[in-house]
Amino acid sequence: MKIYNIKDLNCFNDKLINIANKLKIKLDYNLVSKNCMRVKLVKDKDQPNYQRTGFSKNKDGSPKKVNAICWHGFRDFLTELFEQYPKLRVVTAQITYDGYNDFINKFPATAEINIGSIVEPLSYGDACLCNKPKAVTVSIKEIAENNYNLSPSFWINKKKNEVA
Repeated sequence: MKIYNIKDLNCFNDKLINIANKLKIKLDYNLVSKNCMRVKLVKDKDQPNYQRTGFSKNKDGSPKKVNAICWHGFRDFLTELFEQYPKLRVVTAQITYDGYNDFINKFPATAEINIGSIVEPLSYGDACLCNKPKAVTVSIKEIAENNYNLSPSFWINKKKNEVA
């Protein structure tokens, strides 16, 4: 991903490292310009957190683990980053976020992006090995309070965050 609107590079670099350390992930990053940084989240093989599967299967039919950060890892990283720098512009391979509010509105839908095949679809949200619920109960009142949002990934993430 590329991160734009960086003001104080030294402070930003320190915060980036602090976020990665807090989440126990590694970073591969470099400065593209004085206002833009390329950042790649790297799965630490020694850490079980934020493990993702691929679309291929093991011999027993279980999904193969891949050395990549899951959807929740990106969510947690970007949430921490946007909370400290709400006016950042983040461009990923899938979507562009223009600030914190845009991230909050757009990110839940990215869980539904297919990373599998047409024959065996696999969404980002389902490729995750985090302990997350697959379904939640939502009242009509809650739906009304959240602008009638019926997205399953929105509600699963919202309920998970309320419990945590």
